[in-house]
Amino acid sequence: MKRLTMTKKKITAVFMTVVMAAGMLAGCGGSASSQDTQQSAAGQEQDSVQSTDAVQDGSGQQVTIQWWTPNWDEPESREMAAEFEKENPDIKVELVITDWDTYKSKITTAISAKNAPDLFTILLTDVEPFAKKDLLEPLTELGKAASIDFDDLLEPALAITSMDGEVYGIPFRYDGSGIYYNEDMLKAAGYDSFPVDWDEMVEMSKKLSGDGVYGFAWPLGNQANAATRLVQQLYTYGGDILNEDGTKCLLDSEAAKKALGNIVNSISEGYASPSSAEIDNTKMREMFASGQIAFNFTGPFDVEPLKTEYPELNFKTAVIPGDGQMGCTTANGWCVSMAKNSENKEAAARFLAYITTPENQARLTDSFPASKTAIEYEQFSQEALKPFTEQLNNSKAEPTYENWAEMEPIIYQYMQNAVSGSMTVEEACQGMTADIDALLAY
Repeated sequence: MKRLTMTKKKITAVFMTVVMAAGMLAGCGGSASSQDTQQSAAGQEQDSVQSTDAVQDGSGQQVTIQWWTPNWDEPESREMAAEFEKENPDIKVELVITDWDTYKSKITTAISAKNAPDLFTILLTDVEPFAKKDLLEPLTELGKAASIDFDDLLEPALAITSMDGEVYGIPFRYDGSGIYYNEDMLKAAGYDSFPVDWDEMVEMSKKLSGDGVYGFAWPLGNQANAATRLVQQLYTYGGDILNEDGTKCLLDSEAAKKALGNIVNSISEGYASPSSAEIDNTKMREMFASGQIAFNFTGPFDVEPLKTEYPELNFKTAVIPGDGQMGCTTANGWCVSMAKNSENKEAAARFLAYITTPENQARLTDSFPASKTAIEYEQFSQEALKPFTEQLNNSKAEPTYENWAEMEPIIYQYMQNAVSGSMTVEEACQGMTADIDALLAY
C-alpha cells in the first residue's frame, strides 16, 4: 500500500521528536498482536506522545486511548497523535503499528479480547464482517457528539461502513479503478478521446492491435486481480454475486455471462493480450508503460509513478467504458473503527474526529480522501485525477461476504476454464454458480 509523502511537515512533528528524544519510551515497530497490546499498555512497548500539563479525569488518572495504525501511515499518525495531545492534554494516545500481511487477524484477535485497542484502521470492506460479529461500536451518535461531519463524507464510502442505518467506521480514503491510455497510440488509430461505450472500445482495440501490440490486457494470472475485473464487469451490467439475503449465487445470470464473455472474447479474438492468463496488475502497468498495450485498467495511485518513471510516456486518463455509458468500478478504502469493548469511547471519538478531518484525510492518502471537502484540494484536482473522481460516482464496494475467501477461488478456476476454452462461458457460469450454492448450503 502507498501513502502520501508530505511536502510540508507541521511544527508539531518537531515537537514530537524533541519530546520523544527527551526520554519517552520507544515506539513499537512492525506488526502488533494482542500480546503486543498488553505490553504496550504496561509501558514496555508504549508508543505515545505525553503532554506535560495533562488534565486528570474524575478518577485521578489521565485518559489513555490506543490506535492501531498501519506502517504506511506511521509518520502521519505520529504527527497527528502529537498534535492532538498538545490540544487535548487530558488524553494520551498510544500507537501500535500494524502491517498489511497480519493486520486483520491480529485486530480480530484483539477486539475479541478485553484488551482491545480503542481505535484501529481497517479496510472499508472489513467493517461489515466485524460489525456482524458485534465487535464494533456504533459511531453515529458518538461521532455527532464529537463533531464528525457525516454530510461531508462520500456517500458510497460511508455506505460500505454502515449497517441497518448505523455507521461503524469513519472513511478517510476511497478509490477505485479507471483507464490510463496512450494518447499517441490512440491518435494514430484515429481517436481523440477514449470511448465511454464498451462496444466502441472493442472496435478501437481491434484497430490498435497488431505486431505484438494489443489494446489492453487482463490480470488473469492473479486470483484476486482476476476476480476483481470480473466483478467490475458484472456490476456494470447490473448483476450481483449473491441474492439479497446471501443464500443463492447469481453468477449464472445474463449479466454474469456478458461479463465473463467480454473477458473471454477479448482474448480469443485477439484484441486483448494472449499473455493475460499469466500476468497481474503490476505486469499490466509495465506493459502499458512500455507500449505493449494501448490502455490499462488501474487506480489513481499510478499517476505520479508513471510521470516520474516514464517521463516520455504521453498518457491521459478516462472513466471505465460500460453499457452505453460509464461502467462501474469496484472500490475500497480505509477507515477508522472503534472496538465495542473500548473503555474510553468519548475520548476515542474525539481523537477519531481529529483523524478524519478533511485536512488529515488529505495527509493519509495518495489516492483520494473520503471527504467531499478534501477531495477538492489542489493535490487531488490535477487533470489526470479528474476521471477517477467522476468514476467514484458509479462505484460499488468490493465483495464483503463472510465466505468470500472460499468463493473467490471457485470463481477464478471457472474463469480460467472459460479463457482456456475447456468450457464455454455458459458452462463456466453454471459451474461456479453450482459450486458456490453448494458452499452456501454447507
